[in-house]
Amino acid sequence: SKISARDLENEISKLQQESGYPYIVNIDTANRANPIDGTITMSNLCSEILQVQRPSHINNRQEFEVLGTDISCNLGSTNIPNMIESPDFASSVETAVRALTYVTDHSNIEAVPTVKHGNDLAHTIGLGGMGLHTLFAINQMEYGSPESVELTEAYFYALNYYTLVASNKIAKERGKKFDNFENSKYATGEYFDAYIQAPFQVTSDKVAAIMSKVALPTADDWRALKEQVAAHGLYHQNRLAIAPTGSISYVNETSASLHPITRLIEERQEKKTGKTYYPAPMLSNETLPYYKSAYDTDMRKVIDVYAAAQKHIDQGMSLTLFMRSELPEGMYEWKEGRTNKMTTRDLNILRHYAWKKGIKSIYYVRTFTENNDEVGSNECESCSI
Repeated sequence: SKISARDLENEISKLQQESGYPYIVNIDTANRANPIDGTITMSNLCSEILQVQRPSHINNRQEFEVLGTDISCNLGSTNIPNMIESPDFASSVETAVRALTYVTDHSNIEAVPTVKHGNDLAHTIGLGGMGLHTLFAINQMEYGSPESVELTEAYFYALNYYTLVASNKIAKERGKKFDNFENSKYATGEYFDAYIQAPFQVTSDKVAAIMSKVALPTADDWRALKEQVAAHGLYHQNRLAIAPTGSISYVNETSASLHPITRLIEERQEKKTGKTYYPAPMLSNETLPYYKSAYDTDMRKVIDVYAAAQKHIDQGMSLTLFMRSELPEGMYEWKEGRTNKMTTRDLNILRHYAWKKGIKSIYYVRTFTENNDEVGSNECESCSI
């Protein structure tokens, strides 16, 4: 049976308006960018984990004839404002990679044999980032401005390179690569060629000043890394993923994940302590003008920022769309002469824009209603912690 593509799009948007679901995975986009041999078929709940899996074969006695591979989420997030001030960015990244490697090596997941098997073979981690909006605010950048997009790309360009260096170093030390490495685009060198031919370069003086303590890799750096990886491999099949984060961001005095803050002062219901009130990190007269709520931000700007990061992230990102049931006047040009109420058409357009910009997945659609309720605000506790 067939279904009209337009009808399907509208049905997805209706559901997203009502509940925040379904999550979206642009599976062809994910697979085109996948450097690993095999096909990505699904994501996790938070939509940031995109890895190749292999099915198991089970006989009539419910015994494994072929043990497949499934995924363990070994996640961590860098504090972006702190990281770019590190006296040794490469060493800080290596420390984070080694910490997550310890998690992959010591996780007790024998109760789920396919997850244990996949974890043992792939050693996958998901290092991400939080505090991006805080970084913009303390440097007096508007979220989604050209400079903020370039700063985002510069950071994740560097993070990608130095996680590869760390993974290669661990592979060298242990004499061990991830399973099926030889059939990956890392082994053939194809993954590195784009960076060698056209390495990222900062054009903004302001971004260059902010990133001055981070040595951005050159074409020669990528060429040398390509040779090292060909010789010694990588320990981790996957390295980078952007989790939504939550409590860890508050503890770190920084904004959650890569998205804008939702309120200048958030009211949070903590299980043991009750209600807590959390002001935007580093809130001051200087940062206040740059702390615009996600609900008052054009979602195309959010997508632009995430797309800049996605270029250098081998897995996915928990990208949430923050909408109002009554959209701000003049925010979206296609609303001119139409109702300002959010419609399925608005969500259709934004999903298509995300796809066009190379976004692999979309997490929740959160809607702020006129009576101050948030629709679609429940999160996976494991990812958002």
